[in-house]
Amino acid sequence: MNNKKFPTTLAILLFSGSLLIVSAVIQNTTHLALTSTKTPGVKLEAPTPVSTVNDDLQPQMSPKEIQPINNFIDMAGHETSESKRTTVTPPAARNLSQIDAVILAATSVRKLFDVDIAKLQMRVILSDTRTSLPWTWAVHFSPYNAKTLEGQGKEFWEYDVLIDPINGMVVNTTAINIALKRTPISASAASTIYKDARWINAAITILTDKQKENRKIATATLINTDNNDKRGMVAVQMMLEDGSSYTAEMRYPDQSLRCLTYETAQVVK
Repeated sequence: MNNKKFPTTLAILLFSGSLLIVSAVIQNTTHLALTSTKTPGVKLEAPTPVSTVNDDLQPQMSPKEIQPINNFIDMAGHETSESKRTTVTPPAARNLSQIDAVILAATSVRKLFDVDIAKLQMRVILSDTRTSLPWTWAVHFSPYNAKTLEGQGKEFWEYDVLIDPINGMVVNTTAINIALKRTPISASAASTIYKDARWINAAITILTDKQKENRKIATATLINTDNNDKRGMVAVQMMLEDGSSYTAEMRYPDQSLRCLTYETAQVVK
C-alpha cells in the first residue's frame, strides 16, 4: 500500500467523565517527536501553573464549571512509572498546550452561550485543518448521554471551538443542534433584513456584551447574503480598527447566535 495516501497525523485526547484516554495515531511516514503531556503551555495573562485554572478565568466560572477542568489538568499531568501518556505534537503546535486549549474553549462556550460546562464532556483534537491554520486545537463539548438522546430523537446542544495554537486565539465557536429546523429566508424577508438595523445591532451586542470585545468597531455589514438566505442564516462581519474582524452568524428569525468567527489582521509584508 502506498503510504503517501494516508491522512495526516492526529493527536487525540479524549476526556469523558473520570476517564482520560490519550492516543497518538500516526498514519503517514512523517516522523514527529513524542512529547510528554507535562510539556508546559503558554501562560494566560497571569503567571499561573498549568496544574490550576487561570486566576483570571475563575471569577467568570462557577466552582462546578472549574472542577472538571481541574480534573482534566490533574489527570493529564499525573504520570506513573507503569504507564506514561504521550502525544504526537507537531512543532508548530507547541506554543499552546491542550490544557490551555481546554480552558480557552470552555470559557468561550460559557460566555457566548451561557452554558454550564460541568454538565458536558470534552473531546480535544489537534488536527491538520488544511486551511490557513496548519494545525488547530479543536475542542468539542457534548452531553454525556448524547448518543442516547440522539437515539431517542431528543433535542440537545453541542459546541465546537477552534483555537490557533500559535497565538492562542479562539478563531471559531459554534453551537450545534441537529434537531433544529432551518427556515430559508425568502426574497421579501431578505429585503426587509437588509434594511433592518436590528440584525447588525444584535451582532454588535454579541461582540461587546458576550465576547467582551473592547476594541472599536469600524464597520458592520451583512455578508454572504445569497448563500445564507438559503441556509436560514444572517451573517454580520464586524471590522475592527486594527484590521482584525469578527463574523457573527445568527439564525433566522430568532437572531440566536450559531457561531462567532475571528480573523486576525493581515500583516502586509
